[in-house]
Amino acid sequence: MATHNAALDNWINDAIATQLPERRMSLSLDEGELLAKLVREAATACNVPIVFSLVDAFGHQRLFFSMDHALLISHTLAPQKAWTAVALKMATHELAKQVQPGGELYGLDKEKEICCFGGGFPCWSGGRLLGGIGVSGGSVEDDMRIARQALARFSALRYPLATTR
Repeated sequence: MATHNAALDNWINDAIATQLPERRMSLSLDEGELLAKLVREAATACNVPIVFSLVDAFGHQRLFFSMDHALLISHTLAPQKAWTAVALKMATHELAKQVQPGGELYGLDKEKEICCFGGGFPCWSGGRLLGGIGVSGGSVEDDMRIARQALARFSALRYPLATTR
């Protein structure tokens, strides 16, 4: 499996941001529904029953669904992942590294609403935070893969959504 290159992602996101014709403030309901559909398709293809949450840039839940046979804990984790991604403007798997002893945000994981498991991603477009998504139900790797696949497909179909500013 290829290694994730953050520097390349940042360069690509910056290049995309300079090409956007308009400054969006949030994902519309139609766009959110498309993103939810793409997440569901990716989860189905992976045979992973997940829970999905989409929050706006203020952390308010806009969309939520639970696939049949999703784990009960995923109903709590998916919204927490989406909220955390927006509240801290970072992917939850990146936060997981920073809350370890000696990390810059050590101890933050003890806060009630914070989730440090991968699967939560902020959604940026043109340097503006539009919201965040949370996917929970499989392994951390499954959740991250499903979310990334859906974001990539959305970007190809509508307009670029990046996971970093």
